[in-house]
Amino acid sequence: MDSLREQIMINQFVVAAGCAHDQARQLLQAAHWQFETALSIFLQDSPIVNGSNHFHHTHHHHQVKKFII
Repeated sequence: MDSLREQIMINQFVVAAGCAHDQARQLLQAAHWQFETALSIFLQDSPIVNGSNHFHHTHHHHQVKKFII
């Protein structure tokens, strides 16, 4: 079981990155519990960074709807 500190970091990572709890734990463990390093790894693997047009288009369209409303 994760320590309280690790549970808090996992929860903060889930909120900041918007990823699943298990993925947050794996990334933080891989980064030796360095939050910024884990976030950097997550962002490097992100479809937006890798240029996936489908994800980017869907995300952009969703954001535009928010501003119109």
